[in-house]
Amino acid sequence: MEADSVVLMEKENGILAKELGSYRIETGIEYIYKAYVEEENVKLFLTTDVDVSDDEYNEIYDEYNFEPLLSLGCEVEEVEGEYNPVWLVRIPFEKVHDDMEKKLNDIVSYHEKEIKSIFKKLRSNPL
Repeated sequence: MEADSVVLMEKENGILAKELGSYRIETGIEYIYKAYVEEENVKLFLTTDVDVSDDEYNEIYDEYNFEPLLSLGCEVEEVEGEYNPVWLVRIPFEKVHDDMEKKLNDIVSYHEKEIKSIFKKLRSNPL
């Protein structure tokens, strides 16, 4: 059975302390590397759904347009030192379940479309 939900846990002193909610992700859950809440902010780590080559690694970062995420109220930063490209997306935790679920789905849906678009471009035009 394929997972379709992400559970957000509160992280205190480096430890996942308590569950804050479970949120159904409509599409793109395979792009979520990890997620938790720290200091009232969701830290959502997004990546690719496949391993990338060394050449593709930097190209993906260069091509990724995170402006639409900023317009959703997110802070976005590239995470270094991972095997595949990873982005940390920070958003305020919403206590209203449906609002948080919608925000997560908007972010993950955009990320999935952006990654697919980048791969289509990179793999149709070999480096």
